[in-house]
Parts: sequence; C-alpha cells; structure tokens
Amino acid sequence: MNLFNYLLFLFGGVLFCVSAQLVIDENTPKQLFDEELYKKVIDHEECRRQVTYLMQPDQFSLLGRFLDAGIRFPRGFFMLSVTDLGNYHQCLDINEEVEDMKIEGKYYLIDIPFNQTFHLPFLNQNTSNISNRKIVGFKSIINEVQQFVEIDTESLNPENPLVLASIRVAVCVPKPCTTQEWISTLIFNVTAIGFQYEEIFCRLPNDKPWITVDYVAIGVFGFLGLITLLSTLYDVNHILIKKREPKKANIFYRTFSVYTNTRRLLTFAPSSNALECLDGIRSISMMWVVIGHTFSMYNFNADLSESLNWLTSGEAVWISTGLFTVDTFFFMAGLLLVYTSVGRMTGVQLLKRLHVFYLNRLLRMFPLVAALVLLEASVFHRIGDGPYWVHVSNNVQACRSFWWSTLLHIQNYVNPDHMCIQHSWYIAIDIQLHIVSPIILFWVLHKKRRYAWSALITALLAIVVASTVWNFIMEMPSSNMSLVRLDEQAYYMNNYYVTAWTRGAPFFVGMIVGYVLNIYKGRNIKLNTGFVMTSWLIALGMIAVCFYMSYVIMQLDWDNQVGDSLFNSFMRVIWSIGLSWIVFACVKGYGGPINWFLSLSMWKLPARISFAMYLYHYPISFVIAGMQVTPTYFTVAGRIYDFMALFMLSFIVSFAVTVVIDAPFSVFIKILMGGGQRKPQAKIENGDGSSKAGPIPDKNVADLERKMINNDQNLVKNIIHLEKNGSNYDKNGALDRIEVLGESLPPSKESSRF
Repeated sequence: MNLFNYLLFLFGGVLFCVSAQLVIDENTPKQLFDEELYKKVIDHEECRRQVTYLMQPDQFSLLGRFLDAGIRFPRGFFMLSVTDLGNYHQCLDINEEVEDMKIEGKYYLIDIPFNQTFHLPFLNQNTSNISNRKIVGFKSIINEVQQFVEIDTESLNPENPLVLASIRVAVCVPKPCTTQEWISTLIFNVTAIGFQYEEIFCRLPNDKPWITVDYVAIGVFGFLGLITLLSTLYDVNHILIKKREPKKANIFYRTFSVYTNTRRLLTFAPSSNALECLDGIRSISMMWVVIGHTFSMYNFNADLSESLNWLTSGEAVWISTGLFTVDTFFFMAGLLLVYTSVGRMTGVQLLKRLHVFYLNRLLRMFPLVAALVLLEASVFHRIGDGPYWVHVSNNVQACRSFWWSTLLHIQNYVNPDHMCIQHSWYIAIDIQLHIVSPIILFWVLHKKRRYAWSALITALLAIVVASTVWNFIMEMPSSNMSLVRLDEQAYYMNNYYVTAWTRGAPFFVGMIVGYVLNIYKGRNIKLNTGFVMTSWLIALGMIAVCFYMSYVIMQLDWDNQVGDSLFNSFMRVIWSIGLSWIVFACVKGYGGPINWFLSLSMWKLPARISFAMYLYHYPISFVIAGMQVTPTYFTVAGRIYDFMALFMLSFIVSFAVTVVIDAPFSVFIKILMGGGQRKPQAKIENGDGSSKAGPIPDKNVADLERKMINNDQNLVKNIIHLEKNGSNYDKNGALDRIEVLGESLPPSKESSRF
C-alpha cells in the first residue's frame, strides 16, 4: 500500500507540474514548422532578380519546372474535385546555382473562393471618346462585360453553395518571393481587379524545427531499444546457447527479451472456461474499424461526387454500420469484467482492493498509450512529408499540448476538439466506465442473486433513460457520417459520440451477459429447438434493423429529428442485445457454424494484439494520407486494396509494440500489483488444535504438493471402483472435490487431467 501511495503521489505531482494550460493559444508559435524561416527568406529585391532571370528566353526549362510544379485548374472539377496539389516534391527539389544566385523552390497552397467581386478600372473611365469611334456596338459590349465581371455579393442567396465554395491549388515560387509577386510578374497584378485568395500554408525543405520532445523521443526509444537488445542477448545465451532451464534465468534480465515475449504471444494454452467465440468477434470488429477508417482516410478525392453517391447507396451500408463496432468492444469489456470477477472475490474484497482494481486497469493500458503519444508528438512528424502534411501536424500539436489529458483519460471532456490521438476517446470512456463499475459490481458479487439482478437492471435502465433524455434535449444528428447536417458534426461529436453517458449502455448489457454466463459456467443447458431458432431470428433481426437504419439516416432527404434522437438513444442497445444472444448461443453449444467460424484458431493472435491495432492503425493512416501527392480516384476495389495494406502494416507494427513494449511492462505490472512472488500458504497447527496460515518452508513445498496429488489420484480410483461395484456415494460432491483440488494445484503432468 505504501508503494501504491508513493507512485500515485509521484504521478499526480508530475502531471500537476507539467499541465499548465487547458486551452490552445492560437497566437503561440506551435513549432511544427519554422515560421521564422518563412519570413526570413522573403527578399523582394532578390525576388525581382530571380524572376527577371527566369523570364529570359534561354531559361524556359527552369521556369517550366516552376510552372509544371505549380498552379493549374483542378482536374475533375465537374466531379466535385476542387483541389490540385501540384507537384510538391518537384517544387522543393528545385535547387540551381546560376551566376551569383541560388534559385530554390518554395511551395504554397492557396484557397480561391468562388464568391469574388471583380472590377476593371479602365471600364470606369469616360467611354465617350471610344463610342465616337466608328466601332459598332463597342459601348454596349463594354457594358455587358462590366455587368458580367461585377458580382454583387450582397445579392447572392446565402444558401447558394457558391458563397462557401472554393478551390485549392498549389503555387511553386522562387524562395525569396511571395505568391503575389510571382503571379503579378507572370500574368499581371490580379489583386488590382479585386481577385482574392488566401495562402493556406507555405513549405520549404527542412522546415521542421527540432524541439525538446524530439530529443526525449530519441532518448526514450533509444533506451528501450538498447535494453531490448541486451535482454534478448541474455535470454538467447541462457536458453539456446547454455541450454539452461528458462525458470532459472533472472526474470528482470529477460523481461524485455524479444525471444521469450514472442513465444508467449504465440502460445495459446487451452482453457475449459474460455469464451472462444469472443476472439473471432474481437478480431472481426477490429478489422471492421480499420476498413471503416480506410474509406475515410484520404484528404482529397478526384471524383468526390462518385464517392458521395456510393456512400449514400445500399452498397455502402456495411461501412456506415461500422460505427457500431466500438460498441461491440464496450459490450465485451463489460462481459469480461463480470465473467472474470464473480466467484473470484466478494464485494467486500473488491472494496478493500479497489485501488488495485483501478490501478491495474490504468497501468495495463498506459505503456502502449504513452508510447503512441510520444510517437505522435515527435516521430510521426518526421517519418514522412507531403503537400498536405498540415493534417498530420494538427495531431502533432494536439499531442504536444494535451498529452496529459490523454494519459489521464479525460480527453473526451477536456478540449475534445484538440484530442491527442483522435480515436482515443474510446479508451477514455472504457476507463470511465470501469471507474463507476464497482458500484454495480459490489452487488453482483453478492451471494444473493436478487441483489445482483437489481443492480444490473437498474444500472442499464438508468443509463438508457439518462442518454435518452440527453439526446432529446440536445437534438443532435444521428451519425458523424451524415451528409445532411455537416455543420453540426463537431456539436454531435462533442456532445454524443465521445461522452460516457451516451455510449455506456452496451457496457452494462455486457455486464448482464457476463453474469448470465457465469451462472451457467461449466453447466450444459438444454434448450428447446423452437426457442433457439426464434432467439436466433430475433437476434439477427435486431442486427438487421441496425443495418437498415444506418442506410436510412445516410439518405440526403433524411430530415427527422425525432428519428435521430431515437436512433442515438436505442440503436446501440439493440445492437448489443442482438450480440448478446450470439455470444450466449456460441458459448452454450447453440452457435452451430457461426460458433465454429468465430472460434477458429486464426482469430487468436489478432485478438491478442487487437488493442495495439486499434491504437496504432489510425495514426498510421494519417501518415499515409499526409503523404498523398494528388487527389485519389475513389473506387471500392481500390479502398479494399488500401485496407489490406493498412491492415498488414498495422498488424506488423502492433505485433512489434506488443512484444517490445506491452509484454515487458505487463510483467512488471503483475509483479507490482502482486507485491512480488509470494510463497504458498499452509495451515500450521498449534498445540491447542487450532491452526493459522503461514508460509510453507521451501523444503516442504514439494512434499506437500506430492501428497495432495497422491490424495487426488486415490480419490479418483475410489470413485471408479465404487462406480464399477454400483455402490452409493456422493458423486457430485466427489467431483466437486476433484475440481477444487485440480484448480488449486499448479499445472503438472499428474494433475493436468483435472
């Protein structure tokens, strides 16, 4: 307990000292890109010299490189492609030394709104002299041009999409120039006629400054690599070279061994009480999350109209329904919490070790989350680049400013618009649900089932009612993928999608299912065939309703606020209830081919690294999208190909971080939470016939285990003998005795049958 208090005090003190800001100051330099470098290179005189040189007839090839890498009208404009990224790498690769000048390229992305007000100065002059010339209709032509080019912005309908529409194009200019100087020299001073545009960002080679977090990342990951190498060498030398028993090796020396951790990760020990179907559900849900993010990965589509048409069609319902996959994770978390707790402790024991309950959940997630925060804040910013890397840099800035809120798991409430690791809201909600779960779990662990059922049902009803009231008050859209109310997406995300009280119902449904499975653990249930078939039809029908409603709310003519509120309040509960029967039926032998498929051994490894895959696949997709050099043509086949690439890359990365980071720290956490290795306890008889628990002397441990095994073997022989002779005996009691003794013994050849 003293160690726990010390660690808690130290952890809280560090967070208090470093967590100085709660909001992002937009005026503070973000140090993502070297803004001072951009200002320092501007030199108007040098710009004129270089542009004059480039305009010479014999320098057309060098000028052509600037023009080829720069501005052009977006291709596929009538398919809603409004972006052309030019040729980013070609622009920044321009580096020529000519005469006494060094001509280098500088990349700009500019935004040109459609809502423009042009005016031609010469048209405002007196045209009487012109009209006296014998040019028929010249004055009328001038009037028509004037009427065409002068657009009164006040007369535009606010609902006209042209008011907000714009195109984004790239401009490649010499390093000392601005876009205005470059365009004015090549064409004319377009700003003089009222042409407006905005510079979104500017990029130069080597414009990412090194800051403290970069050196911290080098130190942390460098040290981690070093101890991993040393630990692996020690382990390989001990086991493979010296041929010694692994148990005789120093546990701390081999904790970071890649050899041992990989073997543990790839070893799957059978268990009679394991819920095998959950491996398949977890793996498929994880793949569903990855493919859903793949379809929304790229920043620009060359055929946006085609992708929007597909998204609202029935063919895309398997993507829009993918939003329920995270609710599947919440459901399984609640299920496993109850299933693994009932029978192992009492409510009083839970309260006495509540700090261990919380700390174990926090520390199990901490290593992978902390590593990813550091990667986001530094490494991911440097492993790639592209014309729209600013999309990646936004995540980098969020992690540099709000890393602490992610480690405290409050990022879904503290500045959710600037969330470090954008999809980490799931982890925050999971932790928050586990924080409140002992309120229900205390009664679930009670011996009287009516207390458990009262607590479980009350908790589910409470969160469903609270969520329903909240949803009807806030009047939010029903999906963050909806194309109808795009202006309300941030409102929806902050008030529904990332809040615990609106997403927690599947967790409590899972707790109920976990309790039911625990009641019937190790027992065969005979169910009527008609009941089983009806239950399957109802469960699959509920899931089908979720698919159908996901299609309905995606339609462009969907406008039903009551329907949106009902969808937000009950659809995830319906999904969880349908999933409940699938799990129960598979565990109890009524799953048929579905249970066979979900229990295949191929799901075991993806299920083990599913948490790492959930964490790391999305930042990887951001890096890939940040390196996008041109708008991508959307096809379903192309996105599936991208999914396969992202899934395999995420699988490899997740496997590596699980072996190098998660597995070693899990060993330390078990040692910390268990207080180190404890010696077996035995009852020592006193002189008065009473007994007390105490440590068993090392020399007597082997003798005691041998006696217990011999007693169990004799018990089995006696049962077999009694069965053959038809004698009466307490068979159930004897079998319970075997089961209890078998579970209390360490695995061995003699006791493996139990």
